[in-house]
Amino acid sequence: MFILLALLLATSGRAVDLRNRSTSSSGQFIVYCDDREVRSRVVSAADEIKADVLRVLHETDYGKFPIVITIEPADPDKPLPPVSVQLVNTIAGPKIDIVVRIGDDPAKIFLQRHIIRALLLDMAYRDRPAIKPNQPYTESPWWLVEGLIQILRRRDAGADSDVFKSIVNTDKLPAFEKFLAQPPVLLDTAAGTVDSACAMCLVEALISLPEGTRNLGRFIRKYPDSGGDILGSIASQFPTLNESPQSLAKWWTLQLARFSGNDRWQGLSIADSDTELTKLLTLDIVLDKNGRSQKYEFADFDKYLKLPATKLTLRTLQVKLTTLGTRASPHYRPILTEYELISSQLAAGKTKGIADRISAIEKYRATLVQRIGQITDYLNWYEATQTPGRSGAFDTYLRRAEPPKLTLPPPDPRIVDYLDTLEHDFSPLLPNALPGPTPNGAASR
Repeated sequence: MFILLALLLATSGRAVDLRNRSTSSSGQFIVYCDDREVRSRVVSAADEIKADVLRVLHETDYGKFPIVITIEPADPDKPLPPVSVQLVNTIAGPKIDIVVRIGDDPAKIFLQRHIIRALLLDMAYRDRPAIKPNQPYTESPWWLVEGLIQILRRRDAGADSDVFKSIVNTDKLPAFEKFLAQPPVLLDTAAGTVDSACAMCLVEALISLPEGTRNLGRFIRKYPDSGGDILGSIASQFPTLNESPQSLAKWWTLQLARFSGNDRWQGLSIADSDTELTKLLTLDIVLDKNGRSQKYEFADFDKYLKLPATKLTLRTLQVKLTTLGTRASPHYRPILTEYELISSQLAAGKTKGIADRISAIEKYRATLVQRIGQITDYLNWYEATQTPGRSGAFDTYLRRAEPPKLTLPPPDPRIVDYLDTLEHDFSPLLPNALPGPTPNGAASR
Protein backbone atom coordinates (compact mmCIF):
# COMPACT_ATOMS: atom_id res chain seq x y z
CA MET A 1 0.00 0.00 0.00
CA PHE A 2 2.90 2.39 0.69
CA ILE A 3 3.97 2.02 -2.95
CA LEU A 4 0.51 2.90 -4.16
CA LEU A 5 0.39 5.99 -1.98
CA ALA A 6 3.76 7.03 -3.29
CA LEU A 7 2.54 6.49 -6.81
CA LEU A 8 -0.51 8.62 -6.16
CA LEU A 9 1.66 11.47 -4.94
CA ALA A 10 4.12 11.07 -7.77
CA THR A 11 1.59 11.37 -10.58
CA SER A 12 0.16 14.79 -10.14
CA GLY A 13 -1.90 15.16 -13.28
CA ARG A 14 0.79 15.20 -15.97
CA ALA A 15 1.93 12.64 -18.55
CA VAL A 16 4.85 10.40 -17.77
CA ASP A 17 8.19 11.53 -19.17
CA LEU A 18 9.47 8.49 -21.08
CA ARG A 19 13.03 9.51 -20.29
CA ASN A 20 12.37 8.66 -16.62
CA ARG A 21 12.81 4.93 -16.62
CA SER A 22 14.48 2.22 -14.54
CA THR A 23 15.46 -1.32 -15.49
CA SER A 24 15.38 -4.21 -13.04
CA SER A 25 18.50 -6.18 -12.17
CA SER A 26 17.16 -9.17 -14.14
CA GLY A 27 16.81 -6.92 -17.18
CA GLN A 28 13.27 -8.08 -17.92
CA PHE A 29 11.31 -5.26 -16.25
CA ILE A 30 11.42 -1.69 -17.51
CA VAL A 31 9.47 0.83 -15.41
CA TYR A 32 8.46 4.29 -16.61
CA CYS A 33 7.49 6.74 -13.86
CA ASP A 34 8.39 10.33 -12.98
CA ASP A 35 9.30 9.44 -9.39
CA ARG A 36 12.75 7.82 -9.18
CA GLU A 37 12.12 6.26 -5.76
CA VAL A 38 8.87 4.69 -6.96
CA ARG A 39 10.59 3.28 -10.03
CA SER A 40 13.27 1.76 -7.84
CA ARG A 41 10.71 0.14 -5.56
CA VAL A 42 8.65 -1.25 -8.42
CA VAL A 43 11.59 -2.81 -10.30
CA SER A 44 12.82 -4.36 -7.05
CA ALA A 45 9.37 -5.73 -6.19
CA ALA A 46 8.90 -7.08 -9.73
CA ASP A 47 12.16 -9.03 -9.57
CA GLU A 48 11.19 -10.44 -6.16
CA ILE A 49 7.80 -11.57 -7.48
CA LYS A 50 9.48 -13.17 -10.49
CA ALA A 51 11.96 -15.05 -8.26
CA ASP A 52 9.11 -16.29 -6.04
CA VAL A 53 7.06 -17.53 -9.00
CA LEU A 54 10.07 -19.31 -10.50
CA ARG A 55 10.73 -20.98 -7.17
CA VAL A 56 7.14 -22.23 -6.81
CA LEU A 57 7.04 -23.56 -10.39
CA HIS A 58 10.62 -24.93 -10.23
CA GLU A 59 11.44 -23.00 -13.39
CA THR A 60 14.77 -21.53 -14.42
CA ASP A 61 15.06 -17.87 -15.32
CA TYR A 62 13.63 -17.20 -18.77
CA GLY A 63 12.72 -13.54 -19.37
CA LYS A 64 12.49 -13.63 -23.14
CA PHE A 65 9.85 -10.90 -23.45
CA PRO A 66 10.52 -7.46 -21.95
CA ILE A 67 7.80 -6.47 -19.48
CA VAL A 68 7.25 -2.72 -19.65
CA ILE A 69 5.41 -1.14 -16.70
CA THR A 70 4.14 2.39 -17.33
CA ILE A 71 2.76 4.31 -14.34
CA GLU A 72 0.68 7.33 -15.26
CA PRO A 73 -2.21 9.40 -13.88
CA ALA A 74 -5.71 8.31 -14.79
CA ASP A 75 -7.62 10.50 -17.22
CA PRO A 76 -11.08 11.26 -15.74
CA ASP A 77 -12.45 11.77 -19.25
CA LYS A 78 -11.43 8.25 -20.32
CA PRO A 79 -13.02 5.47 -18.24
CA LEU A 80 -10.23 2.92 -18.62
CA PRO A 81 -9.42 0.05 -16.20
CA PRO A 82 -6.85 0.88 -13.48
CA VAL A 83 -4.43 -1.72 -14.88
CA SER A 84 -4.17 -3.33 -18.31
CA VAL A 85 -1.87 -6.13 -19.47
CA GLN A 86 -1.26 -6.71 -23.17
CA LEU A 87 1.04 -8.86 -25.27
CA VAL A 88 2.09 -6.89 -28.36
CA ASN A 89 4.51 -7.34 -31.23
CA THR A 90 6.91 -4.54 -32.15
CA ILE A 91 9.68 -4.04 -34.68
CA ALA A 92 12.17 -5.10 -31.99
CA GLY A 93 10.09 -8.19 -31.12
CA PRO A 94 7.29 -9.13 -28.72
CA LYS A 95 6.86 -7.35 -25.40
CA ILE A 96 4.30 -7.26 -22.60
CA ASP A 97 2.85 -3.90 -21.60
CA ILE A 98 1.49 -3.25 -18.11
CA VAL A 99 -0.15 0.18 -17.92
CA VAL A 100 -0.99 1.40 -14.42
CA ARG A 101 -3.40 4.32 -14.22
CA ILE A 102 -3.52 5.99 -10.80
CA GLY A 103 -6.93 7.44 -10.00
CA ASP A 104 -8.88 8.39 -6.90
CA ASP A 105 -8.88 4.83 -5.50
CA PRO A 106 -5.37 3.30 -5.43
CA ALA A 107 -6.82 0.20 -3.75
CA LYS A 108 -8.10 -0.94 -7.15
CA ILE A 109 -4.50 -1.52 -8.23
CA PHE A 110 -2.99 -4.84 -7.19
CA LEU A 111 0.24 -4.83 -9.18
CA GLN A 112 1.41 -8.26 -7.98
CA ARG A 113 -1.50 -9.96 -9.76
CA HIS A 114 -0.73 -8.28 -13.07
CA ILE A 115 3.00 -8.96 -12.86
CA ILE A 116 2.21 -12.67 -12.40
CA ARG A 117 -0.17 -12.50 -15.38
CA ALA A 118 2.66 -11.06 -17.46
CA LEU A 119 5.15 -13.70 -16.29
CA LEU A 120 2.75 -16.51 -17.23
CA LEU A 121 2.15 -14.88 -20.63
CA ASP A 122 5.90 -14.85 -21.21
CA MET A 123 6.13 -18.50 -20.17
CA ALA A 124 3.28 -19.51 -22.51
CA TYR A 125 4.34 -17.60 -25.65
CA ARG A 126 8.13 -17.28 -25.50
CA ASP A 127 8.68 -20.43 -27.64
CA ARG A 128 5.87 -19.64 -30.10
CA PRO A 129 5.95 -17.59 -33.29
CA ALA A 130 5.42 -13.88 -32.72
CA ILE A 131 1.76 -12.94 -32.74
CA LYS A 132 0.48 -10.77 -35.59
CA PRO A 133 -1.18 -7.37 -35.07
CA ASN A 134 -4.69 -7.77 -33.61
CA GLN A 135 -4.19 -11.52 -33.32
CA PRO A 136 -5.98 -12.89 -30.25
CA TYR A 137 -4.03 -14.71 -27.57
CA THR A 138 -4.94 -16.66 -24.44
CA GLU A 139 -3.88 -15.86 -20.88
CA SER A 140 -3.49 -18.45 -18.15
CA PRO A 141 -6.66 -19.23 -16.16
CA TRP A 142 -7.54 -16.86 -13.34
CA TRP A 143 -7.28 -19.61 -10.71
CA LEU A 144 -3.64 -20.24 -11.62
CA VAL A 145 -2.76 -16.57 -11.14
CA GLU A 146 -4.74 -16.32 -7.91
CA GLY A 147 -3.40 -19.62 -6.62
CA LEU A 148 0.19 -18.44 -7.05
CA ILE A 149 -0.67 -15.16 -5.28
CA GLN A 150 -2.14 -16.99 -2.29
CA ILE A 151 0.79 -19.42 -2.11
CA LEU A 152 3.22 -16.49 -1.99
CA ARG A 153 1.10 -14.71 0.62
CA ARG A 154 0.85 -17.72 2.91
CA ARG A 155 4.27 -19.31 2.48
CA ASP A 156 5.35 -18.02 5.91
CA ALA A 157 2.07 -18.06 7.86
CA GLY A 158 0.82 -21.35 6.42
CA ALA A 159 -2.58 -22.09 4.93
CA ASP A 160 -5.61 -21.08 6.96
CA SER A 161 -7.83 -24.13 7.28
CA ASP A 162 -10.86 -22.17 8.57
CA VAL A 163 -12.08 -21.31 5.05
CA PHE A 164 -11.90 -24.95 3.97
CA LYS A 165 -13.63 -26.09 7.15
CA SER A 166 -16.44 -23.67 6.37
CA ILE A 167 -16.73 -25.03 2.81
CA VAL A 168 -16.95 -28.63 3.99
CA ASN A 169 -19.07 -28.09 7.10
CA THR A 170 -21.68 -25.93 5.34
CA ASP A 171 -21.91 -28.31 2.37
CA LYS A 172 -20.90 -25.56 -0.06
CA LEU A 173 -18.38 -27.67 -1.91
CA PRO A 174 -17.94 -26.11 -5.38
CA ALA A 175 -18.17 -28.60 -8.23
CA PHE A 176 -14.82 -28.96 -9.95
CA GLU A 177 -16.10 -28.23 -13.47
CA LYS A 178 -18.11 -25.22 -12.28
CA PHE A 179 -15.18 -23.82 -10.32
CA LEU A 180 -12.90 -24.02 -13.34
CA ALA A 181 -15.41 -22.49 -15.73
CA GLN A 182 -16.93 -19.67 -13.71
CA PRO A 183 -15.18 -16.29 -13.49
CA PRO A 184 -14.03 -15.21 -10.01
CA VAL A 185 -16.20 -12.93 -7.91
CA LEU A 186 -14.42 -9.88 -6.45
CA LEU A 187 -11.27 -11.68 -5.35
CA ASP A 188 -10.03 -8.76 -3.27
CA THR A 189 -13.16 -8.71 -1.10
CA ALA A 190 -14.61 -11.01 1.54
CA ALA A 191 -16.94 -12.48 -1.09
CA GLY A 192 -13.95 -13.76 -3.05
CA THR A 193 -12.24 -15.44 -0.10
CA VAL A 194 -13.63 -18.87 -0.99
CA ASP A 195 -12.57 -18.56 -4.64
CA SER A 196 -9.07 -17.47 -3.61
CA ALA A 197 -8.74 -20.32 -1.11
CA CYS A 198 -9.94 -22.90 -3.64
CA ALA A 199 -7.52 -21.53 -6.25
CA MET A 200 -4.61 -21.95 -3.83
CA CYS A 201 -5.82 -25.46 -2.97
CA LEU A 202 -5.97 -26.43 -6.65
CA VAL A 203 -2.51 -25.10 -7.54
CA GLU A 204 -0.85 -26.69 -4.50
CA ALA A 205 -2.66 -29.97 -5.14
CA LEU A 206 -1.49 -30.04 -8.78
CA ILE A 207 2.08 -29.27 -7.72
CA SER A 208 2.01 -32.07 -5.14
CA LEU A 209 1.13 -34.69 -7.77
CA PRO A 210 3.92 -36.86 -9.23
CA GLU A 211 5.96 -34.65 -11.60
CA GLY A 212 3.57 -31.89 -10.55
CA THR A 213 5.69 -28.83 -11.28
CA ARG A 214 6.84 -30.20 -14.63
CA ASN A 215 3.27 -31.00 -15.65
CA LEU A 216 2.04 -27.60 -14.48
CA GLY A 217 4.71 -25.90 -16.57
CA ARG A 218 3.60 -27.95 -19.58
CA PHE A 219 -0.03 -26.99 -18.83
CA ILE A 220 0.92 -23.29 -18.92
CA ARG A 221 2.76 -23.66 -22.24
CA LYS A 222 0.06 -25.80 -23.90
CA TYR A 223 -2.98 -23.95 -22.58
CA PRO A 224 -3.17 -21.45 -25.50
CA ASP A 225 -3.90 -24.47 -27.76
CA SER A 226 -6.69 -25.82 -25.54
CA GLY A 227 -9.46 -23.59 -26.88
CA GLY A 228 -10.45 -22.75 -23.32
CA ASP A 229 -11.07 -26.39 -22.33
CA ILE A 230 -9.53 -26.17 -18.86
CA LEU A 231 -10.82 -29.52 -17.62
CA GLY A 232 -9.54 -31.37 -20.68
CA SER A 233 -6.21 -29.58 -20.52
CA ILE A 234 -5.70 -30.52 -16.86
CA ALA A 235 -6.62 -34.14 -17.56
CA SER A 236 -4.23 -34.34 -20.53
CA GLN A 237 -1.24 -32.71 -18.81
CA PHE A 238 -1.60 -34.57 -15.49
CA PRO A 239 -1.67 -38.31 -16.33
CA THR A 240 -2.61 -39.37 -12.78
CA LEU A 241 -5.89 -37.45 -13.15
CA ASN A 242 -6.67 -38.59 -16.70
CA GLU A 243 -9.17 -41.30 -15.86
CA SER A 244 -12.72 -39.99 -15.71
CA PRO A 245 -14.68 -36.89 -14.64
CA GLN A 246 -15.74 -38.83 -11.54
CA SER A 247 -12.12 -39.45 -10.53
CA LEU A 248 -11.32 -35.75 -11.00
CA ALA A 249 -14.30 -34.75 -8.86
CA LYS A 250 -13.29 -37.20 -6.14
CA TRP A 251 -9.69 -35.95 -6.22
CA TRP A 252 -10.94 -32.37 -5.87
CA THR A 253 -13.10 -33.35 -2.90
CA LEU A 254 -10.15 -35.06 -1.23
CA GLN A 255 -7.95 -31.99 -1.66
CA LEU A 256 -10.48 -29.65 -0.05
CA ALA A 257 -10.98 -32.13 2.76
CA ARG A 258 -7.21 -32.37 3.26
CA PHE A 259 -6.84 -28.60 3.52
CA SER A 260 -9.75 -28.41 5.98
CA GLY A 261 -7.83 -30.77 8.28
CA ASN A 262 -4.42 -29.10 8.11
CA ASP A 263 -4.50 -28.26 11.81
CA ARG A 264 -5.68 -31.67 12.91
CA TRP A 265 -2.30 -33.18 13.63
CA GLN A 266 -3.77 -35.62 16.16
CA GLY A 267 -6.17 -38.25 14.80
CA LEU A 268 -9.30 -39.68 16.39
CA SER A 269 -9.42 -42.89 18.38
CA ILE A 270 -11.54 -45.87 17.30
CA ALA A 271 -14.30 -44.87 19.71
CA ASP A 272 -14.31 -41.25 18.57
CA SER A 273 -14.25 -42.30 14.92
CA ASP A 274 -17.24 -44.56 15.52
CA THR A 275 -19.12 -41.77 17.27
CA GLU A 276 -18.52 -39.35 14.39
CA LEU A 277 -19.62 -41.93 11.82
CA THR A 278 -22.81 -42.68 13.75
CA LYS A 279 -23.74 -39.01 13.50
CA LEU A 280 -23.16 -38.96 9.75
CA LEU A 281 -25.24 -42.08 9.10
CA THR A 282 -28.37 -40.33 10.33
CA LEU A 283 -29.54 -38.50 7.21
CA ASP A 284 -31.64 -35.35 7.47
CA ILE A 285 -33.49 -35.18 4.11
CA VAL A 286 -35.66 -32.25 3.00
CA LEU A 287 -39.15 -33.38 2.02
CA ASP A 288 -40.73 -30.31 0.39
CA LYS A 289 -40.18 -26.72 -0.72
CA ASN A 290 -41.15 -25.44 2.72
CA GLY A 291 -37.98 -26.89 4.18
CA ARG A 292 -39.70 -29.64 6.15
CA SER A 293 -37.27 -32.50 6.72
CA GLN A 294 -37.19 -35.96 8.20
CA LYS A 295 -34.40 -38.12 9.59
CA TYR A 296 -33.63 -41.54 8.14
CA GLU A 297 -31.08 -44.17 9.01
CA PHE A 298 -28.59 -44.81 6.24
CA ALA A 299 -29.45 -48.53 6.07
CA ASP A 300 -33.15 -47.75 5.41
CA PHE A 301 -32.43 -46.57 1.87
CA ASP A 302 -35.67 -48.09 0.54
CA LYS A 303 -37.57 -45.43 2.54
CA TYR A 304 -35.74 -42.34 1.29
CA LEU A 305 -34.09 -43.22 -2.02
CA LYS A 306 -36.94 -41.88 -4.20
CA LEU A 307 -37.15 -38.52 -2.43
CA PRO A 308 -36.05 -35.58 -4.65
CA ALA A 309 -33.42 -34.30 -2.19
CA THR A 310 -31.82 -37.69 -1.59
CA LYS A 311 -29.17 -37.42 -4.29
CA LEU A 312 -27.82 -34.12 -2.94
CA THR A 313 -27.87 -35.48 0.62
CA LEU A 314 -25.88 -38.56 -0.39
CA ARG A 315 -23.32 -36.47 -2.30
CA THR A 316 -22.91 -34.31 0.77
CA LEU A 317 -22.47 -37.45 2.87
CA GLN A 318 -19.62 -38.52 0.58
CA VAL A 319 -17.82 -35.26 1.25
CA LYS A 320 -18.28 -35.61 5.00
CA LEU A 321 -17.07 -39.21 4.95
CA THR A 322 -13.97 -38.15 3.02
CA THR A 323 -13.33 -35.36 5.52
CA LEU A 324 -13.72 -37.73 8.45
CA GLY A 325 -11.25 -40.09 6.79
CA THR A 326 -8.51 -37.46 7.03
CA ARG A 327 -8.54 -37.62 10.83
CA ALA A 328 -10.13 -40.97 11.70
CA SER A 329 -8.18 -43.86 13.17
CA PRO A 330 -6.25 -45.74 10.45
CA HIS A 331 -8.06 -48.94 11.50
CA TYR A 332 -11.37 -47.24 10.74
CA ARG A 333 -10.61 -45.89 7.27
CA PRO A 334 -11.62 -49.05 5.31
CA ILE A 335 -15.06 -48.70 6.90
CA LEU A 336 -15.35 -45.09 5.79
CA THR A 337 -14.17 -45.99 2.28
CA GLU A 338 -16.86 -48.67 1.98
CA TYR A 339 -19.59 -46.31 3.18
CA GLU A 340 -18.40 -43.73 0.68
CA LEU A 341 -18.65 -46.24 -2.18
CA ILE A 342 -22.10 -47.32 -1.06
CA SER A 343 -23.22 -43.67 -0.89
CA SER A 344 -21.96 -43.12 -4.44
CA GLN A 345 -23.94 -46.08 -5.76
CA LEU A 346 -27.10 -45.06 -3.93
CA ALA A 347 -26.78 -41.52 -5.32
CA ALA A 348 -26.65 -43.09 -8.78
CA GLY A 349 -29.82 -45.08 -8.00
CA LYS A 350 -28.06 -48.47 -7.83
CA THR A 351 -29.38 -50.73 -5.07
CA LYS A 352 -28.35 -54.24 -6.15
CA GLY A 353 -26.47 -55.94 -3.31
CA ILE A 354 -26.42 -52.73 -1.23
CA ALA A 355 -28.33 -54.24 1.70
CA ASP A 356 -25.83 -57.11 2.00
CA ARG A 357 -22.87 -54.72 1.79
CA ILE A 358 -24.31 -52.50 4.52
CA SER A 359 -24.95 -55.54 6.70
CA ALA A 360 -21.39 -56.81 6.16
CA ILE A 361 -19.71 -53.48 6.89
CA GLU A 362 -21.87 -52.96 10.00
CA LYS A 363 -20.84 -56.39 11.25
CA TYR A 364 -17.18 -55.62 10.61
CA ARG A 365 -17.58 -52.24 12.30
CA ALA A 366 -19.17 -53.76 15.42
CA THR A 367 -16.47 -56.45 15.56
CA LEU A 368 -13.68 -53.87 15.31
CA VAL A 369 -15.10 -51.71 18.09
CA GLN A 370 -15.66 -54.79 20.26
CA ARG A 371 -12.15 -56.15 19.70
CA ILE A 372 -10.51 -52.83 20.49
CA GLY A 373 -12.61 -52.60 23.67
CA GLN A 374 -11.60 -56.12 24.69
CA ILE A 375 -7.93 -55.37 24.11
CA THR A 376 -8.17 -52.22 26.23
CA ASP A 377 -9.99 -54.08 29.01
CA TYR A 378 -7.42 -56.90 28.99
CA LEU A 379 -4.49 -54.51 29.21
CA ASN A 380 -6.13 -52.67 32.11
CA TRP A 381 -6.86 -55.97 33.89
CA TYR A 382 -3.33 -57.28 33.35
CA GLU A 383 -1.77 -54.08 34.62
CA ALA A 384 -3.97 -54.08 37.72
CA THR A 385 -3.70 -57.75 38.69
CA GLN A 386 -0.81 -59.54 37.01
CA THR A 387 2.17 -57.23 37.35
CA PRO A 388 3.84 -57.76 40.76
CA GLY A 389 6.06 -54.74 40.31
CA ARG A 390 8.07 -52.79 37.84
CA SER A 391 9.63 -55.03 35.20
CA GLY A 392 12.17 -52.41 34.19
CA ALA A 393 11.64 -53.21 30.50
CA PHE A 394 10.71 -49.63 29.65
CA ASP A 395 13.01 -47.82 32.09
CA THR A 396 15.43 -46.76 29.34
CA TYR A 397 12.59 -45.28 27.29
CA LEU A 398 11.11 -43.51 30.30
CA ARG A 399 14.46 -42.00 31.22
CA ARG A 400 14.86 -40.65 27.69
CA ALA A 401 11.33 -39.29 27.65
CA GLU A 402 11.78 -37.41 30.92
CA PRO A 403 13.15 -33.87 30.74
CA PRO A 404 16.83 -33.75 31.71
CA LYS A 405 17.56 -32.87 35.29
CA LEU A 406 19.91 -29.96 35.78
CA THR A 407 22.83 -30.78 38.06
CA LEU A 408 24.19 -27.59 39.59
CA PRO A 409 27.77 -27.44 40.80
CA PRO A 410 28.31 -26.86 44.55
CA PRO A 411 28.35 -23.16 45.46
CA ASP A 412 31.65 -21.41 46.04
CA PRO A 413 31.91 -20.77 49.84
CA ARG A 414 33.52 -17.38 49.19
CA ILE A 415 30.45 -16.26 47.21
CA VAL A 416 28.18 -17.59 49.98
CA ASP A 417 30.06 -15.59 52.64
CA TYR A 418 29.95 -12.48 50.45
CA LEU A 419 26.17 -12.74 49.91
CA ASP A 420 25.59 -13.33 53.63
CA THR A 421 27.59 -10.18 54.40
CA LEU A 422 25.53 -8.15 51.91
CA GLU A 423 22.28 -9.49 53.32
CA HIS A 424 23.38 -8.56 56.84
CA ASP A 425 24.56 -5.07 55.94
CA PHE A 426 21.54 -4.10 53.81
CA SER A 427 18.70 -5.79 55.69
CA PRO A 428 16.02 -3.43 57.10
CA LEU A 429 16.85 -2.03 60.51
CA LEU A 430 14.56 -2.33 63.49
CA PRO A 431 13.73 0.94 65.31
CA ASN A 432 16.80 2.55 66.91
CA ALA A 433 19.06 -0.11 65.40
CA LEU A 434 22.41 0.80 63.90
CA PRO A 435 24.37 -1.08 61.26
CA GLY A 436 27.48 -2.98 62.26
CA PRO A 437 28.15 -5.56 64.97
CA THR A 438 25.54 -5.77 67.66
CA PRO A 439 26.98 -5.32 71.17
CA ASN A 440 25.82 -7.52 73.97
CA GLY A 441 22.47 -6.44 75.35
CA ALA A 442 21.71 -4.11 72.41
CA ALA A 443 18.58 -4.30 70.27
CA SER A 444 18.90 -6.97 67.62
CA ARG A 445 17.87 -6.77 64.00
